[in-house]
Amino acid sequence: MNKQKGNFFLLPNRIFDEGLTPMEFMVYGFLTSRGDAKGQSFYSVPNIAKACGMCENSCRKAIRSLSEKGLIDVSERYFDNARQSNLYTVLKL
Repeated sequence: MNKQKGNFFLLPNRIFDEGLTPMEFMVYGFLTSRGDAKGQSFYSVPNIAKACGMCENSCRKAIRSLSEKGLIDVSERYFDNARQSNLYTVLKL
């Protein structure tokens, strides 16, 4: 989605108008930076929390809020009836 060659990623300027908390901004940035061409990634909450330097509960709260604000879509994934990490899709602003 926002990948380019090099060690950086792009965020839309409009993200600053969304009134995100610092935790929400960190999680949004992480998911954006790790997304594939469709903006999708499937990191676990513990891995997202660790990468963003926050506790898992704060991470879950940020993910829930980003979803409620319509900035990301969260889909549950299953394999052989066993729950896997969620699929996160960063939605276009």
